[in-house]
Parts: sequence; structure tokens; C-alpha cells
Amino acid sequence: MKKSIGRIVMLLSRSICNDVRYVIEPFGLTVGEESYFIALAHEDGLTQDELSSRVNVDKSATARAVKSLEAKGYIEREIDPFDRRNKKLYFTEKAKKVYISLSEALGKYNQQLTNEWTDEQYNLIYESLEMLQLKLEIRKNKPNH
Repeated sequence: MKKSIGRIVMLLSRSICNDVRYVIEPFGLTVGEESYFIALAHEDGLTQDELSSRVNVDKSATARAVKSLEAKGYIEREIDPFDRRNKKLYFTEKAKKVYISLSEALGKYNQQLTNEWTDEQYNLIYESLEMLQLKLEIRKNKPNH
């Protein structure tokens, strides 16, 4: 019987979330907010629905995270001039400053996790996990998966 990839990924996810909690805590972020924060850092001006899609989380969880990030002064909502029903989410100057330090801290953490790997090992593992994620995304979008 083959070893379960899903199980090891689940265990890794839990362990990494526990570690990341300590990395991001000094920046006033929670593990639940971090993925939204990073997504907006990479693609400012998303709608809430677009943000939900980017981080692969349901809309109600996104609404709670957005509300919290806004209360912390990390994001602002602005009415979309092309569709007044939508509000775009934008990084504040405070968030931009925090992101620089946060990305350095997360980069150091990633380096600590992978410092014994060769570039080939790193790339193979990364690409394999990326393929698995893509497969799951495709599967999620098919009816009756």
C-alpha cells in the first residue's frame, strides 16, 4: 500500500500553521488573516469575491478576515467606479510597510525549513505540490467530484 500524500500534506499544513503563527504574531496578524494579507500584497485592488477565490476560502470566512484587516488598518475598501455594487480592497501604507518585514520573516522561515535541500530537491517538491494543487482545483470545479 502506498503512503498517503494527503495525510502528510495535512500534517505538514498543521505544523507549518503552528510555526507561522509565531512568525506573523509580531506583525499583528493571525494565521487566518495571513493568506489574505499576502494575496492583496501581490494583487492589490481585488474585490472580496476575487480575494475568496485567490485564497480558496469561502466568502463568509473572507468577510470576517477583511473586516479584521480593515479594523487593524491594513486594508481600505473603495467603491469600484465601473461597478458600484462592488468594493475593491486596497493595501494601506501601513500594510505596505509591514509586508516588507513580514515577507523577510516568512522567507527566513522558509529557508530554515528547506536549507538542507538542494535546488533540485526544492524545485521537485515545489513543482509536485503545485501540480497536486492544480489537480485539486480542477477537481473542485467539476460537478460531482
